Amino acid sequence: MVMSTTSADRRRALADLVRERGGGRSSGGVVRRTVIGLILAALLALLLAWLLGFFSVPREVLEIRGLVDGEIAELRKVARNELPLASDAPGFAVIRDRVRDLPPDLRRQANQDVGRLLAAREQAELDSYFNLPPERRQAELDRRIKAEEDRREAREAARAARESQRSAPPAGASLAGGSGAASSGRSGPPSGGGRGRSMTEDERNARSKRRIDRSSPDERARRTEYRRAIDERRAQLGLPARGGRW
Repeated sequence: MVMSTTSADRRRALADLVRERGGGRSSGGVVRRTVIGLILAALLALLLAWLLGFFSVPREVLEIRGLVDGEIAELRKVARNELPLASDAPGFAVIRDRVRDLPPDLRRQANQDVGRLLAAREQAELDSYFNLPPERRQAELDRRIKAEEDRREAREAARAARESQRSAPPAGASLAGGSGAASSGRSGPPSGGGRGRSMTEDERNARSKRRIDRSSPDERARRTEYRRAIDERRAQLGLPARGGRW
């Protein structure tokens, strides 16, 4: 009788153990199926977002990126002195105008490519100078300084013309009590014409400083030497120092 009871107890214990293990496998299977389901749902959501264009670059930004890449390829030639450094490359003006015409959200994206272009331009200016034989460097500095001064004078002349146009009364306006823009002391649309704001000189200098801070000590030494050479030559020519660009 005792042995029969013991055998029955063992069978019940074994049955309980089997049920527990089966329940554990069932619970683990539910967890695995739940995790797999969540992963598949996330992948499906990402695929849907991609199909709807959330991860694609807008066409306007891609077009500007292509223009920037083309200009950077030309600047690599400048760095090797295969082309002269130009202070007024027409491609730069085209890119600037295209970026200004973009809506603000796209302009922020395009400005990252403009930053690449400006960095490549500064690097080409530096490399092309040091890739010249020492006896040719002063003549190149003179050419660059003259180009910068010509561009500065052109900017000042254009600014003076705009100021003169704004201060002049509209054609046909009465000197004694016109209406509209004449009477309020304004002529024409507000400055900027609704297009994107250009970077200020301080903002450009700050961006250049960030690039310099990320450069190597050797690169910073070359920049310092280039600035010293160009400022020294400007002083010899009776011109002020270049300013904070480098």
